Amino acid sequence: MAGGRVSGYGAASALVDGPSGRWLSLETASALTPAGLVERPVFFTGFPARPEVLAAGLLAVADVAATTYADFGQAKRLANLDPVVTVSGDRMRFESFSGCNSVHARLDLLPGGIAEGDVGFGTTNVDINQPLRTALARMGGATLLHLTVGPDEVRASTPDDLHVERKVDLPDRWVRGLAEVPYISAAMTVRAELTGGAVGRFARDLPRAGTPGPTVHVVPSAGGLRLLPRALPGSIAVPGTTRLRGMDRVLRFASSLTLHSDPHGATAWVLTLPGARLTLVLTAHPFRGFSGEGGLLLRLADRSSETHGRALLANLGWDPVVDPQRLAAATGRAHDEVTAGLAWLAASGRLGHDLAEGAWFHRELPIDAEQVVRRNPRLRHAHDLAGSGGVHPSDPGTWQVRGTGIQHTVGWRDGELACTCPWAESHAAGRGPCKHVLAVALTSAS
Repeated sequence: MAGGRVSGYGAASALVDGPSGRWLSLETASALTPAGLVERPVFFTGFPARPEVLAAGLLAVADVAATTYADFGQAKRLANLDPVVTVSGDRMRFESFSGCNSVHARLDLLPGGIAEGDVGFGTTNVDINQPLRTALARMGGATLLHLTVGPDEVRASTPDDLHVERKVDLPDRWVRGLAEVPYISAAMTVRAELTGGAVGRFARDLPRAGTPGPTVHVVPSAGGLRLLPRALPGSIAVPGTTRLRGMDRVLRFASSLTLHSDPHGATAWVLTLPGARLTLVLTAHPFRGFSGEGGLLLRLADRSSETHGRALLANLGWDPVVDPQRLAAATGRAHDEVTAGLAWLAASGRLGHDLAEGAWFHRELPIDAEQVVRRNPRLRHAHDLAGSGGVHPSDPGTWQVRGTGIQHTVGWRDGELACTCPWAESHAAGRGPCKHVLAVALTSAS
């Protein structure tokens, strides 16, 4: 968020017993809202339709945030990292990343999951601390639950004790991951859908031993998804099956599970819950984090995309979904210009993507959005190369780019810029361009 810093929480989130039921108070940090920067805003006060579903979904997001799956030992627990919450007038979305950055989790509390209450607009961090998680894990669905997101009369207490939680800053890897995941999701297609008891059967059959777990291959079948030990035509690889443990908390509520995948091997798993959805997005390899995927780097280096994106900003609004046709009409831009601008906005962290609805949604990360560009090492190095004269045209359509003691050649291959550097040869497929290609793109646009 421009010109602002994320402040600490004034109190700790808590689940408190009261004479008229239970009160779940989720504390917020400072946030960007339609009114501008607001210190500890109140985003919601009311009643969830299914308290036990909300509790399980919040725990699933918190579980992912507190676990790293890409480890050679047992999956280890991490200090709690605060989920990001986006509220859009009729729904709330809670997002987190695993410690290894290879799993993104999002709980969407939809209009049908809100029995009564007013939902505000904005994005911030929300405090999900360990005492709260313990209380949520013990909560059933029989008790009336009053929910507040933001400070209210409820203070930092549980039925047994007083707890104070220090603010954890949004990690750099989360910032870059929140920019990459929507772009990756937008390129996915539906591969399979399970309903009813097939959801639980599939989850029970998944091998869960070890970290990050084995690779299995799944293929759609009449009964759901069939697990295979090796690839077959039409099968989908699922490496690191332990990473799907994030769905365990909500399986008993799931009425369907939809599998999406992209051409490079990333997968998304969308569980439909009563009045809610839980989405888990997995990188193509458990030892690759979303922060290093780099699919949006060319958009960030494209000044025309930035121009279009900045023009769209004032018209984004906080509706539950972003309507490209409305943006085109409001700004006078063509469809392809709006598409380019939306990609740049996603790259700067201002958009998420909802697979179930096939639509973008507006969020403003609780950081300076320009840091998304500055924090990306590949793009930063490309700017250094372009600015220091490290790019020289050679043959038509070919450039020599300075490397470490060597010159690398960047040229056109199959309609795209490609580089001869070792990183590009080993990692470019599905991970975006190397810094040398980006430097050429920056130089050519200047």
